[in-house]
Amino acid sequence: MDRQPLGPSSRREVTMNTHVDIDKDKFESIGDLAAGIAGKFRGERLWDGKPISEPGIYRKIAMDAYHSQLTVAPSISSSGLREIENRSPLHYWGSSYLNPDRPEDDSTPALDFGRAVHTLLLSEDGFRDDYVVRPEKYEDDEGKWKPWSGNATVCKEWLAKRKAEGKTVLLKSQVDDIHGMADRISKSQVAVDLLRGRIERSIITKDKTGVYLKSRPDSIPADTIIADLKTCSDASQVAISRSIINYGYLQQMALAISSLEAVGSSKVNDAVLLFVETTYPYAFNIKPLDNGDIYTAMRLNRRAIDIFARCLAENDWPTYADSTFTWSAPKWWTDHHENDSTLPEARSAA
Repeated sequence: MDRQPLGPSSRREVTMNTHVDIDKDKFESIGDLAAGIAGKFRGERLWDGKPISEPGIYRKIAMDAYHSQLTVAPSISSSGLREIENRSPLHYWGSSYLNPDRPEDDSTPALDFGRAVHTLLLSEDGFRDDYVVRPEKYEDDEGKWKPWSGNATVCKEWLAKRKAEGKTVLLKSQVDDIHGMADRISKSQVAVDLLRGRIERSIITKDKTGVYLKSRPDSIPADTIIADLKTCSDASQVAISRSIINYGYLQQMALAISSLEAVGSSKVNDAVLLFVETTYPYAFNIKPLDNGDIYTAMRLNRRAIDIFARCLAENDWPTYADSTFTWSAPKWWTDHHENDSTLPEARSAA
């Protein structure tokens, strides 16, 4: 990693050009092979920066535009549908671009890292435009080089300038980990084949309710298998099972499949998630999804879309659907205590 330190004489010019030394060979078998099938575009459009009215597959839509007013009428993405279904319409509204009173959307380090992984592993354009590596040392006012300190004024100024430029700051160790993940995945032909396709395209469809739906799969498949890359700290069977449920990955894949079919791009027969651990030794787990579960997730999406459309029409975003429902203990708890012979009878306080 060729990086230049930060100091009084260089922080305005040199460090703003700090770059990531990417070993392209490690990514060629994933991203570049995917780019090689770019000639197979079917009905794909280059986004012109204007609100979208026509369904289709669009390229060159920035992430911030994707999550804002992208279409001529209100739209919702998979993350919004999952928020409605797994939490409540109120939670969706709280952070929605439709809400003028929403709090400022502050990204988290984990989210920044996950996006960087997708950008490099899938060879999306513009990595050097969007990301910068934080120097490990800075030069103080006395000309002495010191380890990076978040409390130092010069370091704060550097971070503030990167934020103003719209850049995401990564640590050298994070980029090293991305290289490690790419190297591990590239050694598996199955993993490489799964990630072949058109990278980071946005699929826009119009629902029968009149709202627009947005889907942005990692890769639009060149065949009948759609795959998505997920970073995680633990790719074991138990851990990824929790992730699939907790993060609504079934709904995410279900929307991508139904969206592809709606725009006539391709018929998808199988969906696969590729989980890769973000630390050494960068183990990964390829997990095909049950088609019956995908169908159930499509039904969950259908319900969430209908709720979204109704909330828009009524301008009402209710809290949890089961609010005021009587709560009963789970059966295992009730059975355990009912069969406990040492448990005394309740007595009146009188």
